[in-house]
Amino acid sequence: MLFVSFDFLLFIVPVLLISWGLSHVPVMRVLFLIAASYFFYMAGPETDPLQPPWYFVGLLALSTVLDYVCSRQIWQQRAAFDSKDPRTKASAARVRNFWLGVSLVGNLGLLGYFKYTNFFLGVFSDVAHALGMSVVVPHLELLLPIGISFYTFQTLSYTIDVWRGRLTPEPSFRKFALFVVFFPQLVAGPIVRAHEFLPQLHRPPRLSAETMTRGMYRVMIGVAKKAILGDWIASQFTDAVFNAPENYTSLEILLSLYAFTLQLYADFSGYTDIAIGVALMLGFVLPENFERPYQAKNLGEFWRRWHMTLSTWLRDYVFFPLGGSKGSPGRVYFNLWLTMFLVGMWHGASWNFILYSNIHALAMVFNRWNRLRKRGTGTAKTRAMWVTGMLLLFGAVYGLSTAVLQLGQPESLGLAGFAVLMFLIVARLPETGTAWNTALHVLLTFHFTVLSRVFFRADDLDTSRKMIAGLLRFDTHGIREGLITPAVWTVLLFGIGYHLLTPKGLVDRETYAVFRRLPGPLIGLLLAALGLAVHLLLSSGPRANIYFQF
Repeated sequence: MLFVSFDFLLFIVPVLLISWGLSHVPVMRVLFLIAASYFFYMAGPETDPLQPPWYFVGLLALSTVLDYVCSRQIWQQRAAFDSKDPRTKASAARVRNFWLGVSLVGNLGLLGYFKYTNFFLGVFSDVAHALGMSVVVPHLELLLPIGISFYTFQTLSYTIDVWRGRLTPEPSFRKFALFVVFFPQLVAGPIVRAHEFLPQLHRPPRLSAETMTRGMYRVMIGVAKKAILGDWIASQFTDAVFNAPENYTSLEILLSLYAFTLQLYADFSGYTDIAIGVALMLGFVLPENFERPYQAKNLGEFWRRWHMTLSTWLRDYVFFPLGGSKGSPGRVYFNLWLTMFLVGMWHGASWNFILYSNIHALAMVFNRWNRLRKRGTGTAKTRAMWVTGMLLLFGAVYGLSTAVLQLGQPESLGLAGFAVLMFLIVARLPETGTAWNTALHVLLTFHFTVLSRVFFRADDLDTSRKMIAGLLRFDTHGIREGLITPAVWTVLLFGIGYHLLTPKGLVDRETYAVFRRLPGPLIGLLLAALGLAVHLLLSSGPRANIYFQF
């Protein structure tokens, strides 16, 4: 079911009423919310990407049972694992590791099968043909279960925390089941940890005007983001350019990347706002997932502000177990690269995401190196190393451009030269200093994000190649008259300016202070006006959230 739809309005009103009506009967309230969550998962219109059949809900139930059982089996070995007898401890460790392995194989196996099978079959076919082998590789008609990347990581973190001894397993299966399937964050996050959600089920819910008002405010902000800054911008401009980039000028292609950068943020953060708001109105607090990411001064800060629950999940369950920042510099850089590569590949299985993942992973490695390196004039040896590094970077980007993206020589040379220039600017720019210095860091980070989104949005490598080639033509045709209406210009400039320039805490605090003082009838009129605007702007119907496909 889609948040920005009339169906959801018909769903959430009775859910709120019944849920609070059962607030003094906690067992029934939990069971009702589980049933409502399963219904939410199964219901909904046909969308693009196509919604999987209703019986895929069995995968959700399977993950719930799997991690509940595995965590209980691991916990039952705690006394033996703490034993001073080496044999008893070793035996308990084997049992614990076995059940952890069952959870990992079961969850990641399902995720890998549905999300990555066709990609790896395609890679095998490409490699075989490159070696001169004639093979016929099947293409499986697999539909990706909505939300599988989110609830898989959520349940895995629970079992891993129990295995680490950081979490006592929840004895109530129904409360654990609600933790897994709670509908506001089920299909597109935030990725919630057990220690954040389960304690709330052990406290009586408290209905207050303040939480309902705050929840309603977040929902309205989320709907406006998703429908206007996200879906409407896409339907009016972005989709057309990405569908046929060869028909657009260099400046129009660049503008479409700005538009998609806004669209993606508005789509995902808008969904998160609605999820947090609905949860608040149900009496639950979910973690924040965004903190003005386009105001980040470097890429490391960007990933601490964007999809924060995924970034911290991979930090805690991949980066730290690999050794984190401990060990030799080479080892630390490998840990960082692998973690960020997995961040990118979590989003999808394609050659586009291979490139997107490596671009961000290698940029994160550079970001760490640039932050820790000794600055100064350097010796002749240091300058020679810089020159060598620039030549290697130029050659790598040029080779990638010609061999993988199949760009022409002028475009490949231009892209390689641009990469070297940006490297030198960021490397020579002081990390701290004046407000102008900070603004330049923010603009550079923002534009790195904008340009790398070519691979995130394009349907395939061929579309990415056409987009990049169009950018590198540097034609002088500008933006053709009538392509972008004044309304689209207004929304686009407002959206990018708002998220680039305004401080989140101050703006949210001040706008909410005004909202909470509004009389109820006026809030009702605002809701009606927002609903009418959504209906008029999205006449073709609601769009699935972009992150549904991940």
